Amino acid sequence: MRGQVVVSVPTAKRLIALAISELPEVRAALRQGKIVLKSGTTVSALSELLGGPPLRLGGRIAPDGARAAKQLADAPHIVLLEGGRWRCVDQNLQEELAAMGPDDLFVTGANALDSQGVAGLMAGLSGGAAAGKAMGLVYAEGVRTIVAVGLEKLIPGSIAAICRQVGRRQIDRSMGMAVGLLPLFGRVVTEKEALELLTGAAVTVIGAGGLGGAEGATTMVVEGSEAQVDKAFALIAEQAGRPMSGAPASIPSCDRGGHACPAHLGCIYRPGR
Repeated sequence: MRGQVVVSVPTAKRLIALAISELPEVRAALRQGKIVLKSGTTVSALSELLGGPPLRLGGRIAPDGARAAKQLADAPHIVLLEGGRWRCVDQNLQEELAAMGPDDLFVTGANALDSQGVAGLMAGLSGGAAAGKAMGLVYAEGVRTIVAVGLEKLIPGSIAAICRQVGRRQIDRSMGMAVGLLPLFGRVVTEKEALELLTGAAVTVIGAGGLGGAEGATTMVVEGSEAQVDKAFALIAEQAGRPMSGAPASIPSCDRGGHACPAHLGCIYRPGR
């Protein structure tokens, strides 16, 4: 049986979070390991599913550029789950990662995905802030990485090549903060993989985009048993319309000329530009 579905960007985020929460390696790490969750809207939804808090959102792409949060919310940006409890590791992330190993997991979102399955993370602060500076530890210590990223972030070209061509200090003028791009290597989970993991069906992407709220949406064909196809439709209906996850105070974007501007290179909204 074949079914055709359309998954909006907000619904995709929820499906991806749900699928990651049910991965065998995630369930195993919850029982006898550690999981570090680096904030983003999809990873914040995952945090809530795994018993953690909604996370503080940081940098984001808004209609007028690459922006930061309007205010520093009193919520963690990065959490570590261990033994059924969570703790904020914003201030000691590198030390926590240095103590992790191959039975543990690091989960992050991404801003870009290329056709080779390599993801990219935008870095708007020096060194990519805490998470950017920690990626070397993640790979050096063999911590398994899961990248939660929607197909609306699929870009032309190679992430590896793009990383060599761009950087914060190479941008003279920017709508919001100038960013560099950090490559991310790990298990990529998009809405396609999410539906396959959650239903057992085969999923083929046949289109992208739309209007009236379907901007960035993914159109897919789900092929499997009637029960599998029915489950796909039910999952999409269950997740559709759910609010974006994230600490509420961190959802509004920074004001033009506000507190974040001095730290952002190239920002055309910075006073005096």
